[in-house]
Amino acid sequence: MIIDQKKIDEAIDTIIAHGGEYIRECVQCGACSAVCPGVRAGFPLLCRNLIRHLLNGQLEEIIEDSSSWGCQACSRCTEVCPQGVRPQEVVFAFRRYQANQLAFSTSSVTSQMNLFETGHAVYVDPKEARKKVGLPETTPTSAFDEQAKQEIQTLINNSPMGQLGLF
Repeated sequence: MIIDQKKIDEAIDTIIAHGGEYIRECVQCGACSAVCPGVRAGFPLLCRNLIRHLLNGQLEEIIEDSSSWGCQACSRCTEVCPQGVRPQEVVFAFRRYQANQLAFSTSSVTSQMNLFETGHAVYVDPKEARKKVGLPETTPTSAFDEQAKQEIQTLINNSPMGQLGLF
């Protein structure tokens, strides 16, 4: 591989701008990958491998990979990182970049539709379960707050996601 410093700087600056501000601190130790459920499930570009590709300036080469959408946001990677890289934030920054480039996984369409409709990417109506255990049927979340749902819908409509015409 030929090292193109301009391409590397561009990739790192892009990820930093999207929230992965500590990416340069990564020493590729693999602690994050060792505890990542997504890596164990077989997603090839999570944690250390994603960061390695980004540090090598391979932003465009990996933009279509859907591995980043396999991150479950468990924060295990961030908890064990000895360098304070915050790998989960790097993964989310890459997701933001993918979404802005309209290069997100087709498997995420359902969660995007749920987010638009309910304010939650993963949503199961909680009313019956909450009723069974004696809790109020509604929760103080966007699922039961019309103003919050409208705010989320406005944000989505005014983002690159809104240009897809899915909503």
